[in-house]
Amino acid sequence: MDSQAWQALYAELAALVDAKSVHVVGFDKQHNALSFSDGFNLAAGSELGYIRRYHRIDPRLALWWSQPVLKWLHCHEHFDDEFVRGNRFFQEFLLPTERRYASCCKLVDDEAVTVFFACLRSAEQGPLAEDAIAILERLTPHLARAVKLQVQRYVFSTDALIGDAFINRGLQPVILSTTEGELLRLNDAAQRLLQSTSIVRVSGRKVLLPMPFQQRFLEDCAQTEARLRVADAKVHADASRYRVMRINDDNSPPHEHALFAFYNLIVPGKVSAMFGLRAIVMLAFYHPPSSPSVDESLLAAAFDLTPAECRVAHFLAEGMSPKEIAARVGVQHDTVRKQLQSIYQKTSTNRQPDLIRLLLHLPGISSL
Repeated sequence: MDSQAWQALYAELAALVDAKSVHVVGFDKQHNALSFSDGFNLAAGSELGYIRRYHRIDPRLALWWSQPVLKWLHCHEHFDDEFVRGNRFFQEFLLPTERRYASCCKLVDDEAVTVFFACLRSAEQGPLAEDAIAILERLTPHLARAVKLQVQRYVFSTDALIGDAFINRGLQPVILSTTEGELLRLNDAAQRLLQSTSIVRVSGRKVLLPMPFQQRFLEDCAQTEARLRVADAKVHADASRYRVMRINDDNSPPHEHALFAFYNLIVPGKVSAMFGLRAIVMLAFYHPPSSPSVDESLLAAAFDLTPAECRVAHFLAEGMSPKEIAARVGVQHDTVRKQLQSIYQKTSTNRQPDLIRLLLHLPGISSL
């Protein structure tokens, strides 16, 4: 089923059991993150709040996680009015959105994902009636079968969005994260970056930037993800547009250079009206001290450069002039000029800017 078919199902089911709303939530177990949120009659602002904050303090989740698959759990049997009056999650989130009572079933629980299906009612409506529960129990195997057939809908499909091989072959450090900054994947260059600078860190699967850059990054991601609820090509184009931050860390050593972070949101197909499978963030970094050097073995293999020519190309890519290269390697300037002419011929370039552009776009040796 596509998103519209699921939406129709949610609406019909809500009417059938007289539920205020229906909520389907998926947790990607590999990345330990809420990866999917969809349903019927879910207030957009509050739903974004649940995705980004309140699911972390939802007292019902511990019970839902422990519940056997395909068995319904009714929250009023575990959380009485006294508990509700003293609980922040109920008081700040559920009661204002008229979702006091929840009946929930774990439809799928495998090594990749857990999917919960819940019907919710207001305090005035009270818990689901017995006949409504009976209807849900009869429908449960069919709901579970439909979810299993589309299990990829509920996980962060980073391989489908941007291939693992593509990420790892790049020389540029790349980190994929959720819009809350939860780490999904990083390439080898990003691992080296984390070892070379303290400006960007990963702690407890959380990507951390210095303040106020961390706050600016998370707020921008939250606002952009919220706008993705609108099926508008301009909104999706804006989400894919790169933002840039020049980051200086007051706590880092004085000799450290600034870190440049470029990020955008990658939208998986058509995001449903209530997010569905969520967007992910691609962070790419440039840090001058830890930027990769030209792979001389690749130059030799690809263009048949001599060791001396590889050395010249390497230093040229590092920003040195021919005179500086000559002084560095201890040869005459004219020798370097002749080596450059040979490099131009072998690489089909005519001048230094063209050669440098080629050198900076070469793949890493690991991609061969």
